[in-house]
Amino acid sequence: MNNNRAHTYNPDNLSDAQLWGLGVSSILTEMNGQRHDTLYQAGVRTEKVVSNLKHMMQRDWGIESREEYLDMLEWLANEGHNHSYMQIQDHFNTLSEKSIDALIKAYSHNTDQQSNFKIVRNYRHTLRVGGIGAWDDGRYVSICRWGATTGVLTEEESWEKIHQVALRVQSSYDSWYSFGLSYIAGRQYWRKDTSEFFAKDAMKMIRGLTGKSNSPWNLLDWNLDLSKTP
Repeated sequence: MNNNRAHTYNPDNLSDAQLWGLGVSSILTEMNGQRHDTLYQAGVRTEKVVSNLKHMMQRDWGIESREEYLDMLEWLANEGHNHSYMQIQDHFNTLSEKSIDALIKAYSHNTDQQSNFKIVRNYRHTLRVGGIGAWDDGRYVSICRWGATTGVLTEEESWEKIHQVALRVQSSYDSWYSFGLSYIAGRQYWRKDTSEFFAKDAMKMIRGLTGKSNSPWNLLDWNLDLSKTP
């Protein structure tokens, strides 16, 4: 990577709305130690970067073709993990706290389901509107960025998809922090992990993004006007 580019913020002169859209993928981007300010998370699109990314997508996501990329994006946009989460939450809303506790106890034979029940119980009041949609939307934007990097998606396609998800995200939460809380709740739900260690580890990432002056979550106002398409 050109050394000047490597140390320049927003080297491609992206609009604030585009940077905001990339901010939806900030948690995963931060976890991977990559860039928040370029469409390509690695900052460049070299042969090695593309090769490594293709390997990762096949290994971790089972995705290789354009059709598989689009199928995954459609699933994340229209169902994702939030679908089952909200089904549980809606059911819990019809029960008393005592009945919820009894139901969770009754699933001692199925620890995965029991863990997800506990996660929904713990977050259902805080995330009653958006649920864990941030978890699906954050990964959606990352896949758009990876698709552009591998050449499976055009840059124009990626930006349009990112823009549409950004609009939905902004209308579903009231701050980067509440979006982040939804994301880590979704990550817990995916991992079926209710341990204090896992939750604290995820919260460190949220505090990092909300606490750093150069974080996209501090550089970009949550209520930024996103109405203009990229």
